Order: sequence, then C-alpha cells, then structure tokens
Amino acid sequence: MFTSQVLPPGLPLSAILASICILLASGSTQAQTMPPNFAVTLDMQGTRLASHQAATPQNAVQEIKLKQQLILQKDGHFRSVSESVWPGNIKFHFLSSGNRDGVATVDLLQWRQGVEIEREDATKSRNAYADYLFLSPALLLEHASNRQPIKLPGKLSGQENEELEQWSFNDAAGRPASMIMERSSSTVLSAKSANFTYEYADYRAAENFKQAQKIIIKNGDKLVVQWTINTQVADHIDAHTFDLPAGYIEQQDKGTLRATMIAPGTYRVDGSESGYHSSFSVGTHSVAIYDAPVSIAEGSKIRALIEQTAPGRKLAYIVLSHTHKDHIAGTPAYMQEGIQILTGKDGRLAVQRQLGEDVASKVSEVSAPRELDLGGRSIRIYPMASSHASDMLVAYDEGYQIIFQGDLYYLPEIGPVPPVFDVGMELDSLIRQHQLQVQQLVGVHGRSGTWQEFKQALELRMAARPAMGKT
Repeated sequence: MFTSQVLPPGLPLSAILASICILLASGSTQAQTMPPNFAVTLDMQGTRLASHQAATPQNAVQEIKLKQQLILQKDGHFRSVSESVWPGNIKFHFLSSGNRDGVATVDLLQWRQGVEIEREDATKSRNAYADYLFLSPALLLEHASNRQPIKLPGKLSGQENEELEQWSFNDAAGRPASMIMERSSSTVLSAKSANFTYEYADYRAAENFKQAQKIIIKNGDKLVVQWTINTQVADHIDAHTFDLPAGYIEQQDKGTLRATMIAPGTYRVDGSESGYHSSFSVGTHSVAIYDAPVSIAEGSKIRALIEQTAPGRKLAYIVLSHTHKDHIAGTPAYMQEGIQILTGKDGRLAVQRQLGEDVASKVSEVSAPRELDLGGRSIRIYPMASSHASDMLVAYDEGYQIIFQGDLYYLPEIGPVPPVFDVGMELDSLIRQHQLQVQQLVGVHGRSGTWQEFKQALELRMAARPAMGKT
C-alpha cells in the first residue's frame, strides 16, 4: 500500500527528489507522493520492428528508426514529439499534447494529416498517459493503485523468493497490470500490461530520480521496441509547453462513404472510417480496383459501394500498389470466382503470409508492363522496385491521363503541397521513363493531386535538398 505525503509549496527540487525514494518496510514497498507539477522529460532513441511493413516481401518485419521526446507531468499532462523513418526515407513527425480531458495531435511535417488537429476523448488520453508511464517506472509506481503481492517461488520448493517480489496493481487508467521488483534496491525490473512486457535496465539517477536508460518492449514473446533514454527532471514545466503550435485547424468533416467521380468511369472512395482511399476504374464489362485497405469490414463496405456504382460489371482485378498490410487487409472481401489479384514481384509471399493461401491463390505477379482490358477502357500496370516496397505497382489510365499509386506521392486532405520524399522522385523517374502524360495522381492517403501540384512537390524537394542532407 502506498502512503501519501503532501510536500510543502516551494520545496527545492533536490528535496522533492530526495522524497521520491522507494523504501522497503516490513516486506512491502512504499513510495512518497510527488507534487502534481513534478515532470520528467525522456529523450528517447530506438528502433521498432514493424510487422508487414518491410521493404521487400521476403521479410515479415522492418526495423524502423525512432526518436521521441516525452514529457510526463505528475498531474496527467503529457507531451510527445515523435519522429520515425520508414522505407523509402518516408518521415513521420507528430506532436501530441494531452491531459485528463483529451489529447490533440498535429503533423509537424503537414503531409499526412495536413493542418488538421486530430482530437481524441478523455478515455483515450488517459489510456495514452497510462501507457507512457510504463516508460518511467518511478512515475508508474506513483500512479499504481490497488497493489497486491503475488507470491514468487524461491529457489527451493515452498519458499518465497528472497531476491524478487511481484505485485499486481491497477495502472493510471484503472487497467490491471503487474511488476517485478528487486527486493534489495526496490528497483522495478519489469512490468506487464495486457500482452505487453516492459524490461528495464541500466538505471541512472537524474537529480536523485531513478530512471531506466534501456527499455525493451515485447508483445508476447516478440520484440517490438528498444529504447535508449536520457532523462531530465523538473519541479514544474511552463504551462505553454503543452500548447499546440499555431497554424492548425480543427478536423473537418469528410462526409459519409461515397464514390466520387474524378473522370468518366473513374472513381475514388471517400468518407471511409479509416480515412484511406480505394479507387476503381469501370469499363463496359469489368472493374479494376486499386488497393484494398484496411480491414475486411471496410473492404466489404467498399465492395458494396462499387457494385452499387457499377452494377452488372465483373470485379475482375484488384491492383495492390504494394503488399504492406494497411493496403491489402481488405482483399478477402473481394474474393470470388475469376478475380485476379495483381502484385509486384514476390508479392504472393507477403499476401500468403498475411491473408492465407486462399487469397494468395488468386495472385498474379506483374514483372513487366501489363495491359488490363476492362471493355472500352485499357489500364496499364507498371512494376517498379521502389525503395519503399520492392513489389510496387503503378496503374495508368492513358485515356484520362491518371496515375493510381500508393505511398509514392502524398497530398494531405487539407493543407499545403509538401515536398516529395525519395519515393516521389522514383515515381517521377517512372513517368519520365515511359513518357507518360499525366493530369491527375490518385493515392490512398490524402487528396488527389494535379500534375502541377506534383511538379511543385518535386521543386520543393529540390529546394530543400541541402537542408535535408544535414539531417
């Protein structure tokens, strides 16, 4: 059971930290309460093993470089600035700020979310704060409630473990969890929440505040994230630290699920729950569908929409831009006799691994340009070994000069044109190589773009190149 002690206002930081000691008393661990405005800043660098996001279909996981600064205040305020780099040098950079009432997230690069603020409710914010506390064992202890000992067996049968003690508790969101501590030092060695296990090592003292500098996170027995952490502590944080930067707007209503015509017989699916966009081309007898995100449930709704929009046409082709799971997870919803699933080279391996043999049996790999006859409309498929995914496919409708692609070129739903990543330059090379005339570029994320916007994005990249080379 924890004991609480109200610390006098204005107490110097050294005294506050000295009072955050973990004591062993009569076989139970006690912690004195930190003041509400006490804050820990964790500067973290590490790697994540991301499932089904590899640069090649042969690999099930991809190592992703991570960087994050996390500020955790005792009263429930938090601020996270996260960076990650994905295959193709695609960079994410988000800022989230939350408290007990909710959390808001903005895209600092403004390419994925644009200038819209994504807000989530109090429950999700409290869950996020509780999750973050597992990265700071001392704060985790401070927020733990309903602690109960769990007997750990010793070296001899029937004896209690003399070196370690285990506790069950409820975390800051009221969810069940457990931890194992070293008796002699009262150091938390590991903690478990749902399927996730956190392993702590290399404790250092920052102003007498003990913090693990190495944390390994596992989902079951699978390694997920490894962090190396530097720590700073403060007796208070300026309230404006938790403000969002200027220039962002509230999230706009995207409407209900619908097929938006972007050219005669060519549609983009808008208003999905996930925010992803499938597209499809309709001929006199057949339909080609571009990508199948993000789940069977969403795929089923989109299939019904396509059949309503193009009644009597055969669903002949699903063109998977690449076999990352968020782009293919809805594919089983389209399974029927005669349908072909088109992937790039070795894409069948990834489809089979993620979706099973029944779906993989429909796969036809495209290793050279291929023509699809939809009846009165021809779609050309170009394979490319992109640095984002080696099994990348790009579809081209010559009649209306439309490119269909996934993850090669991004425009936010609402926001300015951002510079392209490396993969955008790869797309430009493919367009030049095949001398394609392009008016529109349709993607899975964000709004469709014009050729003029694509050229602007390329120019922005070239202008930013010296600065980008320094990062």
